[in-house]
Amino acid sequence: MFVLSDFQRLMQPSAEDLPLVDSQAGLAGGITAEGRDALTALVDASDAVLHRELIARIHAQTPDFFERLVIDVLLAMGYGSNRAEMARALGRSGDGGIDGIIQLDELGFDSISIQAKRLKPGMAVPIGDVRDFAGSLEARRAAKGVFVTTTHFSTGAAEFCAQLVRRVVLIDGNRLAGLMLRHGIGIQVQCRFEIRALDRSYFAPVATRQADLP
Repeated sequence: MFVLSDFQRLMQPSAEDLPLVDSQAGLAGGITAEGRDALTALVDASDAVLHRELIARIHAQTPDFFERLVIDVLLAMGYGSNRAEMARALGRSGDGGIDGIIQLDELGFDSISIQAKRLKPGMAVPIGDVRDFAGSLEARRAAKGVFVTTTHFSTGAAEFCAQLVRRVVLIDGNRLAGLMLRHGIGIQVQCRFEIRALDRSYFAPVATRQADLP
């Protein structure tokens, strides 16, 4: 277990580190490399647990919730102009394998077609569904498509998409949870702290500081 005494030890530079720290210009480090690695490992471990919890929660929700989740993630990534517009688009019943279309510009010159498929845990999206989605893009002459699922895609689906002329991105439940973590969807910051260090340039001789001025 990582306890306070460990943290205090990691915050103290060792004797062999002191000459290096003293010789650094600008911000002098107040934490050892070991300390940074330990803190990074703690954050990574916490994110891994949260990642698994998100996947479990996604599987437990209703199809309507999954549609809203897809909307929120795409909005957070910068796609679509507003939530109401995207909700109307994704609220339609499946139209030839396409659940919604997001306009990427005001005049509609560019767009992304979306398929959102909620499945039970352990079930894979068959390659036939991906083929149907790609066929719908072809019929509409759409250049871009995103297929989002709560589970995973069958073997060969990624290889099939790689051979397509039109761009099709597959987002499985694992990647969806990662995007939620990255863009802050369905999570909240539990705590935040800063590790501060001495700004040695502030205490430098006046002549040295003036020499750095333009």
